[in-house]
Amino acid sequence: MDPREELERLADRLERAYHQGTWAGRALAQVLEGVSPLEAHWRPVTEQRTIAELTAHVAYRCRWTAHQLDPNGFPHPGQEWPAVAPTAEAWDEIRREVVEAHRDCARAIRTADPAVLDQPVPQTALTFRELLTDLAAHTLCHAAQISVLRRWYATQDLAL
Repeated sequence: MDPREELERLADRLERAYHQGTWAGRALAQVLEGVSPLEAHWRPVTEQRTIAELTAHVAYRCRWTAHQLDPNGFPHPGQEWPAVAPTAEAWDEIRREVVEAHRDCARAIRTADPAVLDQPVPQTALTFRELLTDLAAHTLCHAAQISVLRRWYATQDLAL
């Protein structure tokens, strides 16, 4: 496959993981649809990540990948598991951020130099081809976790 076509295919896979889903599961946007702030910040057991935390992490991973591809065009996103304030405003911001992060990462992939595919990703044991191939799966994996949390949340009799 032509390397430029490969980058386009990898960007498309990431966009599908966020917007449309695949045979392996529903898209992240689909599983986040209708999540209330209360549901987003619900922690069923100690040490369990919340929907908001998982979503912020997915956004981080896309931002981090874009930064690795174009450090001058995309700033380093900070912490992989950022602290998330349990507020409606924080949830709104996380939802905006995950949309923008997927959009920006797909753009960074499409505009990357094709020669980068076989180069190592700094401070990892991966090549960019491996990183980009697995990025859509990362989004889908966390979408599946969020689906499970939503089913669990729906079984709760939470008094407000």
